[in-house]
Amino acid sequence: MVPDSDEARLLLASCGLELCVANGDETPAALDIVQRMSSAYVEPVVAVPMDVPNPVEELGRQWHRVAAQQRLAADDGRFLILLAGPGSSARGWLCVKDLVGHDLPARLLKGNGSLEFIALSIDGKRICATSEEEDEYWVCSEEVPS
Repeated sequence: MVPDSDEARLLLASCGLELCVANGDETPAALDIVQRMSSAYVEPVVAVPMDVPNPVEELGRQWHRVAAQQRLAADDGRFLILLAGPGSSARGWLCVKDLVGHDLPARLLKGNGSLEFIALSIDGKRICATSEEEDEYWVCSEEVPS
């Protein structure tokens, strides 16, 4: 999927996201962030057990809470996202605005087939990601060192 293609726009729109322009801000390479977030040393800031009622909804609430605390979205609402799936690292970051404002993991699960994603602030300094582990969903948040 080419980042500025109709396919990308349709997929993102089906998830309540609007593709936008990143304005040339310098960001870390997608593969570097994927490797960083895949490290055995990454710990969740929130772990949601899969056996609780509505775990995907709870994951969404927690991701949005952590992302807001981290000031992930710029003042105009833009942030970068790397969707799960084949070729995602090669495709790179997609600059988006969340037009809905809640339940992003559930929307991505429905539209992209996975609730896993990595979001990055426009300035490339803050990460807030979700992952599916053995019996939990995780929200992970990190600062990118300068």
